[in-house]
Amino acid sequence: MKVKLLAGLLIAGMWLGGCTPQWMFQHREGFDPSKLQAPLAEAYEHVLKPDDKITVSVWGHDELGVGSSFSVYDANLESGHFLTIDLRGEITLPLIGRVKIAGLTCRESDLYLGQLYTQYVKNPIVRLRVLNHTVTVLGEVKSPGNYPIERQRQTLIETLGDAGGFTDYADKGDLLILRPDSLGRYSEIRVDLTDAYTLYSQDLSLRPRDVIYVPERRSKQFDKFNSSLAPFAGFAGTAILLITILRQNSN
Repeated sequence: MKVKLLAGLLIAGMWLGGCTPQWMFQHREGFDPSKLQAPLAEAYEHVLKPDDKITVSVWGHDELGVGSSFSVYDANLESGHFLTIDLRGEITLPLIGRVKIAGLTCRESDLYLGQLYTQYVKNPIVRLRVLNHTVTVLGEVKSPGNYPIERQRQTLIETLGDAGGFTDYADKGDLLILRPDSLGRYSEIRVDLTDAYTLYSQDLSLRPRDVIYVPERRSKQFDKFNSSLAPFAGFAGTAILLITILRQNSN
């Protein structure tokens, strides 16, 4: 009887140890999103610095820019059509030559370069774009790695989609965003995507160099343990069957 009980517990553990689904954006009892207002995104503008890889576009004048964002063939890091801000914070552009832009935001650079181009172009429209803005996604996602920030305001959910979504073992209720400051020190932001209230209480927009970590659920280690027991459980089941048959024959 004890042998049968032990085998039964082993088999039950292997079946029940599977990963229970963890649903996203669940509503709390009494939760009414129509009465809430989504949080305003925290104002953030990247300040240009040495080693930033950028494109500069002048509307209607591709010959004056590098990696025009206004053309059909938009530039990216793979294309090689970009400029790198040097250690003095400068870049070299057609006609206007060397110009310092480190310390300015992209919007300020657009206005500054536009003023410089007015002596060559009537009412120039200039757009500067940073190409090497990335975030890092680690842990229980299908495609971890570094992902470029392609949008003006890119959110955590959009980036998780770029990474292929969660694995079956992802703990969606305890995501961690590590955000570096100018000195490289990280602050921690915890996010619970199982609770719909998160969408109305936290700003989920990302910043360059953010690290997103999706932890694993405890059931992953339990399932690994179950997998290691699978051969033993099969042997135990066979042994119990043989013992039962022998006992019945002896009686």
